[in-house]
Amino acid sequence: MKTKRINIGSIRREQIVDAAVSIIAEQGLQNLSLSEIESKVGMSRGQLTYYFKAKEDILLAVFDRLVELMCQQQGQGEKNGRWPAKNWLDLVEMILEMILRQPPANPAFNALQFTFLSQIGHRADFRARLANLYEEWRTHMAAAITDATNQRPAARSISPRTLATLTQAILHGMAVQSAADPKAINPREIVRLCLDLLGSYLWPAPPRRRRPKPRRARTMHTSRNGARIHANGVHP
Repeated sequence: MKTKRINIGSIRREQIVDAAVSIIAEQGLQNLSLSEIESKVGMSRGQLTYYFKAKEDILLAVFDRLVELMCQQQGQGEKNGRWPAKNWLDLVEMILEMILRQPPANPAFNALQFTFLSQIGHRADFRARLANLYEEWRTHMAAAITDATNQRPAARSISPRTLATLTQAILHGMAVQSAADPKAINPREIVRLCLDLLGSYLWPAPPRRRRPKPRRARTMHTSRNGARIHANGVHP
């Protein structure tokens, strides 16, 4: 029986990427250097450049790791772009709960996401990769919204992609606020409010019918001369 061959090169690359991710999460991108990576992973400069020719190559590998972490954050168990088989609002609830979890499910996730978002202004390759990822998620979410409105027709005419884009914006905004000031957020209330806003936009509650005011019973009393008097007049 043949033993499975160990791919040393793949293991070494993973170790280098792990070290870079750890440095970025702990110290920030500005402190990521080949020297720091060497120290973290226990390799010489020659070994490091054998697997990655330059720091830029390591950054791209770290970006791919970011994508993997983001997929895990969104509940995707694999890297094949599959989303959990959930109702649209159930999916939004699951993602929100992951984003608002304290402490974060993966502490490196936010650090990596915000680090690379800060670089997209002058890194077209980062921007393109992130845009492609968001487009993939937006497409999946739009499909989930379409399925939901097919099962229960929406009261408003809205593009599923537009609503998916708005939902993405809400998720990103909550991720930023949760990372910056988690104490300011009540996760349970935020989740309930977001689900109510999104759900009631498509399926608003029917307006409450105003009940007619009950007619006031006309009071009667008897005058001194025996005539019956209504509140609005005298009747013999």
